[in-house]
Amino acid sequence: MDSIDADDTSESTSISVEEPKTEVTYVYDVPSPCSEDFDTDLEDSDKNEIDRQELKSRENVDIGHITYMEVCQELGTVPIRLVKEQLKQTEVCLQHIGLNTNDVIALTYALLHNSRVESLDLTDNDMSEEAQLHVVEVLRHNNAISSLNMAENKMAPLCAASLGNVIEETTWLTHLNLSGMGLGDEEAKHIATGMRGNVSIVWLNLSHNDIEECGAIHIGKALTINDTLHVLDLSWNHIRTIGAVTLCKGLQENTSISNLNVSWNGFGYEGSIAMEDVLKVNSDLKVLDLTNNRISWEGVKHIIRGLKANKSLQVLKIGTNPITMDGCRKILEVVNKTESCVIHVNMEGIPINCEIEKLAESIAKKRSFTFAHGRITDSKFMMGIKREKREDPFSLLIRYISMMGIRIVDLFRMFDTENGATVSKANFIRGLKKIGAPISEQDMKIVAQRLERKGQGTISYSILANGVRNHLRAERKEDKRQEMMERQKREKRKSILKEGTQRMIPAELQELGMLSSLENKSLSQIFSSASSISSRHGSITGRESLILPPLQESSTNSTGNVHYARTFSLPVTSGVSEKTLGKVKPRQKIGGSLSL
Repeated sequence: MDSIDADDTSESTSISVEEPKTEVTYVYDVPSPCSEDFDTDLEDSDKNEIDRQELKSRENVDIGHITYMEVCQELGTVPIRLVKEQLKQTEVCLQHIGLNTNDVIALTYALLHNSRVESLDLTDNDMSEEAQLHVVEVLRHNNAISSLNMAENKMAPLCAASLGNVIEETTWLTHLNLSGMGLGDEEAKHIATGMRGNVSIVWLNLSHNDIEECGAIHIGKALTINDTLHVLDLSWNHIRTIGAVTLCKGLQENTSISNLNVSWNGFGYEGSIAMEDVLKVNSDLKVLDLTNNRISWEGVKHIIRGLKANKSLQVLKIGTNPITMDGCRKILEVVNKTESCVIHVNMEGIPINCEIEKLAESIAKKRSFTFAHGRITDSKFMMGIKREKREDPFSLLIRYISMMGIRIVDLFRMFDTENGATVSKANFIRGLKKIGAPISEQDMKIVAQRLERKGQGTISYSILANGVRNHLRAERKEDKRQEMMERQKREKRKSILKEGTQRMIPAELQELGMLSSLENKSLSQIFSSASSISSRHGSITGRESLILPPLQESSTNSTGNVHYARTFSLPVTSGVSEKTLGKVKPRQKIGGSLSL
């Protein structure tokens, strides 16, 4: 038994037992390609790219900094950090940094997207004609920019014509600075034409230009129509005679200008007469600057008459004019009246005396008043003093003898005590003193020397009689000459005033000469530097505007890069079909898509 059990045990240990295998099957639910749940990694990538583009577009809205960088890359110009930073602010100030044409083009493209910038300052950048045209076109479409400063950039006539159109059309531009741009009569005509129809500009600076009579005539006529402009600066131009008169005629009808600066021109006597009428009828003018306008003691009389009737002027600047001390005193006397509203008078460069200074101090004690003037002096040989012509002593003597009823023969008998038909110079002078002649002893010696015989030291009756007769003839001749000169001067002044009044510009102006050149110059030529830049439209603040990168002919190559189209479109105003500027006639408003 024991052996059997041992054998069984050994047999049992040698037998291997196999456990049953369990087969597990994994089933995956794979959607059909036609199913809505079907997706690929490629589509996810495209969707992410679209999301990135939309995010990029949203970031670009209201700022345009992405557009600026892309346009700079297209034009091959280095982006300016200052530009990129200021696009996010309300003011872009790029004075004196030497922007080239491509720099300005990139900036203007960015501003097409921007709705934050309200003030654009491009002072002294030596901008080319092409660059200036870009800036003008941006004004046509960006209704956020209300202030533009292009001072110290030489303006081309073509740009002035285009700017005139924009001024007439825009309703959001309020401040415009065109000082120091070399504007002549032709350019001023375009600006004035635009101002005739403008309803938004309240501040206009045309100082330090070359505007003469013709340009002033157009500006004066524009002022008769425009009723929104408050501040006008025409200082440092060449406005005189007819131009000054016509400008003043426009101011008589204007009801909006409160601050006028026409300093450093040449208003002179004629302009002073016209300004008298302005002060009498214009009740809106508060500040008037007539500094250095060749206003003499004759012209200041008319300014004083205007001040007497004026009840609104608060500041009068009339310094550096050849005004007499009497004129200065009379101005302050008018200001001293209770009905006067003048609180500041500027007479810098004009010397005054102590009497005028005391008068100004007395006004300041009554109300708020300041007075600027030149140095204080009582000398009669200073600028600002009317120098009276010294009258001839012989004329004074003859007038005195006539007034006393003394005949020449009786006068000579009084001198000739020895009845010798001649008298010495000493006796002649002694006799003049005896009758009380109103001339000094020095003048008596001058008269005696003029009448004495050559080298003899005596005076005869014939010489005295002939001397009186010849002097009276010469005096009458001189009086006639002076009277004729005064008559000619008055006639000339009357003709200037009359011509200035009648010098009118037709209500419907003829086509401006410079605008005709726009007909043959398409906008694609104007924006030639940007011909390779493209765009697509997107909705920004309720109006169509471009968003880079453009997707025209949205084809992709094997690498997935988008091909950029080679056209550029400015914003399209609602209800206007696309058209190029080359198809638009002169003086026609441009509102369609402009291919740049």
